[in-house]
Amino acid sequence: MLKTSIGLAAAAALGNPVAAQTTDAPGDDRRTRGLEALRAVGGGDFSQTLDPLSPDLSRILVEDAYGDVMARPGLSQKTRELVSVAAITVLGTARPALRFHIGGMLETGWSPREIVETLLHSVVYGGFPFAQDAILLAREVFAERGVTVGTGTGRPEGDDWTLGVQQLLKTGGDDAGAFALRVIEGSGPSPDLDRLTIEFAHGEIWNRPGLSLKDRELATLAMVIAIGNLDSTVRFHVEACLRTGWTRAEITELLIQMTVYIGWPKALTAVEPTLAVFAEVERSGGFAAPSSAGEAIATQRAQAETDDVRFNRGVEAMSQISRASGEAVVNAFRDIAPELGRYILEFSYGDVFSRPGLDLKSRELAAVAALAARGTMADETPLKVHVEGALNTGATREEVTEAILHMLPYAGFSRVQSAIALASEVFSER
Repeated sequence: MLKTSIGLAAAAALGNPVAAQTTDAPGDDRRTRGLEALRAVGGGDFSQTLDPLSPDLSRILVEDAYGDVMARPGLSQKTRELVSVAAITVLGTARPALRFHIGGMLETGWSPREIVETLLHSVVYGGFPFAQDAILLAREVFAERGVTVGTGTGRPEGDDWTLGVQQLLKTGGDDAGAFALRVIEGSGPSPDLDRLTIEFAHGEIWNRPGLSLKDRELATLAMVIAIGNLDSTVRFHVEACLRTGWTRAEITELLIQMTVYIGWPKALTAVEPTLAVFAEVERSGGFAAPSSAGEAIATQRAQAETDDVRFNRGVEAMSQISRASGEAVVNAFRDIAPELGRYILEFSYGDVFSRPGLDLKSRELAAVAALAARGTMADETPLKVHVEGALNTGATREEVTEAILHMLPYAGFSRVQSAIALASEVFSER
């Protein structure tokens, strides 16, 4: 009762009339409702799996998570599965749940291509390791179900700078135009970061044709809340959801659903920035269309380099770091996400690893430290790849070990111990 009351209070504060009118139901009704919601996504009673540990755990999962939250009327089951997959993907720690909800997306009417696009979209918000791991998991789910994705290209046609600015104007209005102007003027703390945000994140990924802009925006809001982004990022994407057609009630439902997948503390941190956007929209009476000045920025320059130039530079960088060839990286995902391999080479290695500010050895040690600190299941293989890369670019075993040990104050002993164990496997194979 208390948990349901807390959820209703949050819903009422956010101005969700559907949520605020919900009342507590007897346990049997909640269980029935929960089982119906589970069956809709291809699931069932979890008692056989969870009862050996605790019958209460399966009851809470069915009645609370599904009966009280996932069965709520404010979002369709189909949309809820999109939200679940988006959030779980960027956590990188819940493969069984992600596998289940990829199946749930299929059960509720999403096409295999739309599912892959949702996972690929996460490269912007969770990074390549999480997206790669999720796409490989989707490949397994599709194979088990006899589902094919198709290999048609999903790359948008046109100049990445122009496409990126135009997309940002749709979701961010003239504030996005001001952001793009910073790149042209060379102002801001990192013009190159801003340029890559426009050209790769928004020009390339956001413009892919396999998922609607509206659905991408809701998935993005789930992702940025799940990874605990700054209030300003949450605010931007709450506003963008409203701009692309989602209602206050639907956004509120997303926040309530997030309590199931990321926990109450993280979900509740998104309440304040969400309320701030709702209040601002009420005061202003809506959103102004992008001005002609904002639209003109989209044509004031072109993307910095062609994709082929970036790709070739990435192949060269990878040849100095890894035993894998560029062709092998491209082919690794050709059957399910044909562009993912090229993105790894063009962006990760061509745009980032090839920058002149650090040598390759330093970049590999930085990658090792970052992956060790994050320490999820999805990071295990990339960590071993970059330990190998650090050694290939001149780092000693002692330097690799120190890079990982340096994470002790920031990531804790458990993650560092796991990373040391993975690095030791690489050392023993050389």
